[in-house]
This record gives sequence, C-alpha cells and structure tokens, in this order.
Amino acid sequence: MKHSPRNPHFMKHFLLTAACFVTACTAVQAQGYHLGLTLSPNVSFTDARELSHVGAGGQAHFGYGFIFDALFTETYAIGTGVNVFYNGGRVAYFEGTPTSEGAVIHRVELEHKQQYVEIPLTFKMRTKEIGYSTYYGQFGVGLGLNVRSEGTRTASLFATSDSLGTWDVVNEAPGDPALVSLVDQTLLFRPSMIIGLGFERRFTGTTGLAVGLRYNMALRNQYQAFPIYQTRTGNELLFEFDENTGVEQPVSGEMKGKTGQIELCVGVMF
Repeated sequence: MKHSPRNPHFMKHFLLTAACFVTACTAVQAQGYHLGLTLSPNVSFTDARELSHVGAGGQAHFGYGFIFDALFTETYAIGTGVNVFYNGGRVAYFEGTPTSEGAVIHRVELEHKQQYVEIPLTFKMRTKEIGYSTYYGQFGVGLGLNVRSEGTRTASLFATSDSLGTWDVVNEAPGDPALVSLVDQTLLFRPSMIIGLGFERRFTGTTGLAVGLRYNMALRNQYQAFPIYQTRTGNELLFEFDENTGVEQPVSGEMKGKTGQIELCVGVMF
C-alpha cells in the first residue's frame, strides 16, 4: 500500500523554510525574542460526534518543532513557531456496501493516524525568574495543515439484505487488518484550541531547558465524504421505516468527529 502524503516534497520545503526562519529570528534575538527547539510526545484520541461512531481508544504519537516567543514585557509574551506532529485514535462504526442482490453492512474498527504542520499563536504569561526558573501558562489557537492521513481498517460482516430490503444479522468474526489511505476523508485544515503550562530553567545566559504540558483540541469536525450508518449507542444500528421498500432500513449519515491530544513538551531555549 502506498503512503498517503498530500505532497511528498512538502516536508523538504517546510524544513528549509524553518531553517531560514530561525536564522532570521536569531538576528533580532537581542531585542526581546526567545527561540527554542522542542520534542513533544503525545497521547491522542478521537472525540465522537452525533452517534455516528464511537471512540475505541487513544494512541501514543510524537511531534517536534521550534518556538518563537516575542516578549513585550518581562512577564508577557506572544508565542508562535511551527509544530509538526502526529495524532489519531481508534473508532468503530458501521458502513454499507450495495450488492447485486441487496446490500451488506460491515462493522469497522479503524485505527487512524494523521500528520499535521501547525502554526500556533498563544498568549504566554510568565512569572519573574525565581532562582533560575520561570513558570508560565499559555492559551491560544493553532492552525494545522494536514500532510498525511492513513489508517488500519478491520471489518467484520454484520448484516445482509435481499432485493426486498429485508435484513438478516450475520455478525461474523473480523477479517484481516488492511492499510487504507484517508486523505480524501480528512479535511485539509485543522483549527485548534491550545492550553498549556510549564517552566523554563536557565542554565547560562539565555540558554535553558523548557518543560511543559499542552492540551491541543480541534475546534471542528475533521472528516469529509465519509458515509456511514447512524447508531443509537455506537454499537446498535438506528433504523427507520422506508416507504419505498415497506420495511425498516438503516439510517445513513456522515462520520463526524475531531481529534485532540495531551502533549509533553521538552525543549531547549536560547
């Protein structure tokens, strides 16, 4: 199976741009700017919406990036930079497929993973230096660009219908997992809310260690063109009477949900 990047040359261009940005910002560091490089392992999850699917567990991922803090007083700053991270989760849902004799419904468990390049913009409140340490809290927003989206799909036959629309529950065992591309089902942009806290420990001059926790949650649905069947509780299909067939049929819908993550950010400030 092919990987599913939106642009295979994107990361090369991004890293070149990031290097140019760091070089340019270093020239003005003495005017009240702090720069940093960070690694950020995270635990991510999927927040289900409108009973279209259920969250089936979180995932551990990682990210990295650089920090650019513009200090306008000793205790207040505007924080930005570029973050590259993976997130995702596990979801379970039902999907239908037409056949020559009727239709079939599969119950699907999907372990999905996305990669984003995000530009955050946060307001950062800092304490004055206590010993060699400074403590901070931050809140703001981020805008992520999706550059990769894929998943591992495991399906099991749940029910079949005949040409008259009568359903028969089968509920077979799951089949083998399969790798799938989710680029067409994932929205390109991911606006998010960011809340964090942490501390910076100065070693010498302006060089120090930064450690923090950050909560990053998408602000809108992240899926598109992802047809599924509606459920009552995530595991029970929702049916309604169809006047054309004279029997109850499963209710069609669209996958709706968003991802979030809790990140441990460890970096070097200079």
